[in-house]
Amino acid sequence: MNTPERNICQQCEIPMHHLANFGSNKDGTINTEYCRSCYSRGVFVDRGISLEEKIELKIECD
Repeated sequence: MNTPERNICQQCEIPMHHLANFGSNKDGTINTEYCRSCYSRGVFVDRGISLEEKIELKIECD
């Protein structure tokens, strides 16, 4: 499902075009400020990787 607006992750600045790209809040709802690579289940995901590596991870997930 596509999102009606252009959303950009507030942490890594990756565009989020589909609902599956958005992060999730602790209660399971969609968080529209951060992508799933940066924010999941209400906490920031820091895998100790660089922005470039996060971008690669995002590309691989799509």
